[in-house]
Amino acid sequence: MLVPGRFSSAAIGIGAGEVEVRLSDGGNWQVKVRLTEGEDWRMLCRGHIDGTIFETASAEDEGPITVGPLRVDPAARRVEVRGAPVRLASREFELVALLATDPGRVFTKKELLREIWGRRGGAVRTLDSHASRARCKLREAGAEGYIVNCHSRGYMLCAYC
Repeated sequence: MLVPGRFSSAAIGIGAGEVEVRLSDGGNWQVKVRLTEGEDWRMLCRGHIDGTIFETASAEDEGPITVGPLRVDPAARRVEVRGAPVRLASREFELVALLATDPGRVFTKKELLREIWGRRGGAVRTLDSHASRARCKLREAGAEGYIVNCHSRGYMLCAYC
């Protein structure tokens, strides 16, 4: 039951962590996450049920993400493999950083184009070229097989390579 001016919430377990979704009777919502039980909750975004987004997590709020030997630091816009920096073009970095937000999840090509190239998106071939170049650079640095092309669907960052 919603209490006026108060949030109702639900916590959803995700592996070792949790996602909390809160909704007020006025239509305001917020989403928080914590990766381990002892960790503080981190705001992902908040907004209104009409679709208005008030606040999203900024790159400065995000810590580095590590997947195997791959380390992606969104705030520093830096990618490393076993501690050695990997030089990526801007869109290549954005692709790797987005894929690293949810390793093992297949991001559709349409979704990647919208998130990286904006509302208009770009050509699928452009995405494929950037993914290929990022994959080659990661392979040369010692992280082979981490960017996976899921035929005709999209791309994912392999969490178990």
